[in-house]
Amino acid sequence: MYDWTVLDQTVSETLAGGRVGAPLFVRWTAAAAQNNAELKSLLAEMSAYAETWLSGQPRRIYATGSADDGHLSLALEFENGQSALLAITLAHDNPSMSLAILGARGAIYHTDSDVPARAENLAGGPEERNQQSTVLSTSKMVAAIDKSLFAKQPVALSPEGDQA
Repeated sequence: MYDWTVLDQTVSETLAGGRVGAPLFVRWTAAAAQNNAELKSLLAEMSAYAETWLSGQPRRIYATGSADDGHLSLALEFENGQSALLAITLAHDNPSMSLAILGARGAIYHTDSDVPARAENLAGGPEERNQQSTVLSTSKMVAAIDKSLFAKQPVALSPEGDQA
């Protein structure tokens, strides 16, 4: 799992400052996966961060792409009208990411050619506990992504994040 905690902390602090206003839309693309097997879990992790920034749970998702082909996208629709568009691809030795968050009064933009390194060998500190919590909370999202990819349709989610 990748450690995007510094990015999350920066975005959260900026949003808490109020200059951007209420966040309305997140667009986050990343070339970060080392292999095809990581794509769904990284996309679900990105979704968890977007949910935090938008302060809500998605009511419907729509996944497109193919893990076998090395790219996945996820559109999230929230109850309060907010939305997010996330995309993950293989890094191919050139990791990068681009993030835009549009708010009611402004925007946050972040482009980085270096995707934060894989978080490994942490000694059980708070960062590791947060990452383990993210892994547990994203397992339901991975299942919803699978269902949407298989059906080639949007998937409705319950308020608890389960497939409706």
